[in-house]
Amino acid sequence: MNITLSSTDLFAISPLLILLTGALLLLLLEAFAEKASSKWSAIATLALFSIAIVAEIAAPQGSSPLLTPWLKFDGLAHFFNLFFLSVGIASTLLAAAFFKEFNARQGEYYFLLIASVFGAMLIGASADFLTLFLGLETLSIALYVLCGYMKTWELSHEAAIKYFLMSSIATGFLLYGVGLVYGAVGSTNFQAILPAYKALSNSSMSTLFIIGIGMITIGLAFKAAIVPFHSWAPDVYDGAPMPVTAFMAVGTKAAAFAAFVRIFFDSLPEFNSQWNQLLAILAYPTLIYANIVALRQTYMRRFFAYSGISHAGFLLIPLAVGTPPALTALLFYLVIYALATFGCFAALSSLDRRKEGVTLNDLRGFYSRSPWLTALMSLSLLTLAGIPPTAGFFAKFAIFKVAFEGQFYALVIVGLLMAILSAFYYLRIIAVMLSEASDTTEQPHRYWPAAAVATFAFISIVALSIYPEPLLALFQHLQ
Repeated sequence: MNITLSSTDLFAISPLLILLTGALLLLLLEAFAEKASSKWSAIATLALFSIAIVAEIAAPQGSSPLLTPWLKFDGLAHFFNLFFLSVGIASTLLAAAFFKEFNARQGEYYFLLIASVFGAMLIGASADFLTLFLGLETLSIALYVLCGYMKTWELSHEAAIKYFLMSSIATGFLLYGVGLVYGAVGSTNFQAILPAYKALSNSSMSTLFIIGIGMITIGLAFKAAIVPFHSWAPDVYDGAPMPVTAFMAVGTKAAAFAAFVRIFFDSLPEFNSQWNQLLAILAYPTLIYANIVALRQTYMRRFFAYSGISHAGFLLIPLAVGTPPALTALLFYLVIYALATFGCFAALSSLDRRKEGVTLNDLRGFYSRSPWLTALMSLSLLTLAGIPPTAGFFAKFAIFKVAFEGQFYALVIVGLLMAILSAFYYLRIIAVMLSEASDTTEQPHRYWPAAAVATFAFISIVALSIYPEPLLALFQHLQ
């Protein structure tokens, strides 16, 4: 039987093909025309992501047997593709602002950024453990280089090496877990593993499957920086360039939870109550540890590492609940977190002039120097804190609601207490920005790429704070 890809199938995977082709062309441009690459790489990358978004919106559903065992074309895949492409655009704009302050080759950077987004999209659309693993490694390998991209920064060298070594160990756990799952049920396809698991009559095979899922969870927990698999995050975030830190804070974390969603919401929904309890157990130390340590941070890149760990703890709550409403809450929280985090980094990019990054002291008197950026960052911080009436409040409320309905009462109490604690350090930053500036405080630089990210984040947060129902309805429709 002759199985081929039709034009419809090629159109269905056109966003991935566009990114792949464009990334290779950017690399060739860097190799043969370095001056042109420095001038046009950012614009070309923005155009590439924009074209891929248009292609994703118009793409039909693939049906070829060559594609469907490996990739999904459902509503979740559509959402994740658009989400990661949007993250790519925001990261490109922040990088364009970064390269106006720091001198480095740009073509290679944008090639690696596109490769990271390509890997994240593979994860979000994966229909098999092998596709998911390929996406994770494509994302991670590009990030190893991006973390150490500034070759003269010793901090970046340390960050890249630490991320590479520890991520390699986590990858080993993930791959070994996939091997155990395959040994137990004889398949790595997401749609086949649940029926095969339920059909197991041998208790030893069931145990093998559970151990495999546990090891896969450990591997993904590392990518999401969940305690106790978080130790890489503060040093890596602190040593990486700011646009890379922003991408990791949003893109890498979202990719890890996209993998969680694909495996445990889409393919193994509520397959074992003990696994849900295990995730709840992981959420407790993640929430408590991150929020306590974040109180002492004065370097903003490192601060957002602990802030991101804290939000990973909140995202674990709907994952532990595992119901369809919990998936809606998780996706909504992910979008709000992404908007607020990019809003903060867009404001911070105006002060990013040293390899050590922006410190809390640099924000002193920020309001007198830039009222607009202060307003934007304050709204983003209030959103991350979940202060009403921001969209962050609705996101946290949705998470606590599904946890309460799932009878995770202790998790709701701990989450509420940690949300109150987090409000202290977010409000402290706002207080510093509103304080009086010192004589040595530098004026912020205003770059239109970062301003575009800031403006979009501000408008989106305000709109979702006033009227979040359409986005929530969209996520309910995806299931």
